[in-house]
Amino acid sequence: MAEQKKPAAQTKGGGSAKPTMETKSMASLSGLTDQQAKEFHEQFKVTYTAFVGLAALAHLFVIAAHPWW
Repeated sequence: MAEQKKPAAQTKGGGSAKPTMETKSMASLSGLTDQQAKEFHEQFKVTYTAFVGLAALAHLFVIAAHPWW
């Protein structure tokens, strides 16, 4: 008779037994909480957008001053 494999330890919801990174005991790589990371990301988006806008403006000024055509 074929031997049946016993299922691995299942999680509460009956899903797979793979370990996840979403456990409460594990800290994030940055050490920030989820809320702090979201606040940082919002500020980062604003700052990055401003940087890209200023860089684009600087490039347009250079093109206007020294067109290559």
